[in-house]
Amino acid sequence: MKQAKNNLRLPSGVSRSAFPVRRLAFGLFWTFIVWSACGQEDPNAILEQIRSAQAEISRPLSGRLRPENGDAIPFQLQLKGSEFVYSFTNPPETIRLLLTDSGSVMTDDKSGRQQTVAGSRFTQSVRGTDITYEDLSLRFLYWKNAKYEGEQSVRTITCSVILVQPASRNSAYGSVRLWIAKNRGALIKAEGYDWQGKLIKRFEIISAQQIEGKTIFKQLRMERLDPQTGKVVSRTYLELNAGEG
Repeated sequence: MKQAKNNLRLPSGVSRSAFPVRRLAFGLFWTFIVWSACGQEDPNAILEQIRSAQAEISRPLSGRLRPENGDAIPFQLQLKGSEFVYSFTNPPETIRLLLTDSGSVMTDDKSGRQQTVAGSRFTQSVRGTDITYEDLSLRFLYWKNAKYEGEQSVRTITCSVILVQPASRNSAYGSVRLWIAKNRGALIKAEGYDWQGKLIKRFEIISAQQIEGKTIFKQLRMERLDPQTGKVVSRTYLELNAGEG
């Protein structure tokens, strides 16, 4: 099968032929550059490929959350296989995400007080941005109700489209639609819908880079939408820097 071309901006020295061979799980943002072969029409098999992809990078990565109309919020990220540790300052906060075979576990440590993120806490914003704790937790990757909806192109990349739904109403999302690069297992785009079926959140990879021989996103865009008008209300960019943290 002829490989579809794509328009993702790659770093200098990274060829397009080499780009799809790495697998990397990376917090909300870890799964958006996960390259691996997987079943084309079995939605649960495709989701399992994304969940099982893990990677380690030896040093902390510098990053920032950058609201479109606000100040950038710096952080450091440590990738430890199935564990992802986000460290913020001013005020200090450490968010730990652990991916297991049966689900994800998230803890939040503020001023030395560590708490498991659960219930209504998932709907709260992370550092006042468009990202919620639920977005970071990856809970939607473990939802059992998954449906294959066919194929669509995203930036000329042929994608399998999967719709996942939670088993109960303990989520801000009534469903999440995923665009996964066919035959590569890369989550290129995701959209979250409320319980009335209205689009309220969109995630999309903008560019990628290589760090320690592993391909990872460089910039990820998150958009929050008005469910009534469908218009974008605000945007936040999550950016990683391959330089020293």
